[in-house]
Amino acid sequence: MAMPGRGGILTCHIEDIATLYASYLPFVENGALFVPTSRVQQLGDEVFIAITLPNSSERLPMNGKVVWINHRAQANRPAGFAVQMGTDDMGLKIKGEIERLLAGKVDGQQPTYTM
Repeated sequence: MAMPGRGGILTCHIEDIATLYASYLPFVENGALFVPTSRVQQLGDEVFIAITLPNSSERLPMNGKVVWINHRAQANRPAGFAVQMGTDDMGLKIKGEIERLLAGKVDGQQPTYTM
């Protein structure tokens, strides 16, 4: 099932907790996830992503809105964009699972892929 518009389903496999930490934007309302990709998106675009979180093989479907863009890789920040999670049941489930995996780490000082 692809969303209409720019293009199909993106897949995002987050292999470990360090990558999840670097990819999560807790300061965005409802949370957001950075998706490393060379695909060009615009702020506000609606996208559909199949996400696999660490220690899981389950692909979680997530609809969201692009809220951050890094057009080119630089330093430790890959090219890609961040997608704000929706307030639907799946968005809330993904946010809850991410925050469970990152318990005690969200307020850390390690660099991330965004800020």
